[in-house]
Amino acid sequence: MTIIIKKTFLSFFYLSIFASEFRDLTMLSNASKYAVKAIDHLVLNSSEEHKLLVKDIAEDLDIPKPFLSKILQQLAAVNYISSAKGPGGGFYVTADQLDRSILDIIVEIEGKDQFKRCALNFDNCNESKPCAIHHLIATKKDGLRQAYKDIRLKDLKIRN
Repeated sequence: MTIIIKKTFLSFFYLSIFASEFRDLTMLSNASKYAVKAIDHLVLNSSEEHKLLVKDIAEDLDIPKPFLSKILQQLAAVNYISSAKGPGGGFYVTADQLDRSILDIIVEIEGKDQFKRCALNFDNCNESKPCAIHHLIATKKDGLRQAYKDIRLKDLKIRN
């Protein structure tokens, strides 16, 4: 039962990150979406013996190379992914890094308050001065945050 639920959620997760009609529901910046897409690509296609170059990842995922390079360097600096310089260098994910959650990646890119921000991007939206959907979406944001926390990088290898 748990595997079925996890696979069902992962199906929604991939839709929310990759399908254009669901993109706005995730409340994530392009940087976070690109980070998750790139890490998914690294999890599936890289290893210590087979590192991937930024230009190849950017090309495969249709992400601007300079933007992706900055994101991957940021993630490598905090050891969420690994990198090696020089000939044969590139980016890859180690077995230890597979225990990270998608939420870890999002928080590194967006900051820890990502899921506290107003869904409509109003600066003064809060509990005492809520926007029109503040209370309606609060539990949904909490659920989405928990879902991202529950997905580990190793789960990205699961495909329907």
